[in-house]
Amino acid sequence: MNFLKYLPLLIAPLIFLILIFFARKIMEKKVLNLFASAYFLGLLTAIPMILVLYFVYSYWLTHVQSLRRIVFYSFVLIGFLSELFKFLLLRFYYLPKKSFTKPFDGILFSVMIAMGYATAANVYFFYEWRYTDGIRIVLYTLPVAVFFISIIMGFFIGLSKFRSNNFDSLTGFSAAVILFGFYSFCLLSGDYLLLSLIGGGVILIAFLLAAKSLNSKTNALL
Repeated sequence: MNFLKYLPLLIAPLIFLILIFFARKIMEKKVLNLFASAYFLGLLTAIPMILVLYFVYSYWLTHVQSLRRIVFYSFVLIGFLSELFKFLLLRFYYLPKKSFTKPFDGILFSVMIAMGYATAANVYFFYEWRYTDGIRIVLYTLPVAVFFISIIMGFFIGLSKFRSNNFDSLTGFSAAVILFGFYSFCLLSGDYLLLSLIGGGVILIAFLLAAKSLNSKTNALL
């Protein structure tokens, strides 16, 4: 069925709706609106990467075949650019808000921004992916990858507000760039075994950090 090929485009928006559904039961309306805005502003964080990839593919690197090009694409054009604008939005727009009251909020807002990013990026890749034949793997795994990577970045950025420590923010940003770079590298190189191994590790770390942030008092994390 034709509908099935569009199914992966619904993953990130569906996660957004699920998060909003549960958040509306525990958040005040003002905070809920701020939380929802993270998704829509997150859509914008994909634009720089999309523009650069389009420009580079059209006018410079027409084939991603050599190891150096794969590394450059993965860690600089995709990893760094993608995480930079998500980081800037979370760190300098949402983190200073008064409604940002606990470290776990860093995870919540980071995930919401990431779902916005994944929505826009998946639409672009759906129509413009020209790098490998595994487009369906890209579309299905991208929202999942950025979901768990955003938990890791959000954990450290959430901590940074309460420890007044820029090192935590940079730790979260650096980890996100490296992890998303490895994710992109595995896709571009077609190494799905490595993708599975790294993915399993990222999911485990994300669960542990989320549990630590959720179940611990603020002072215990500092």
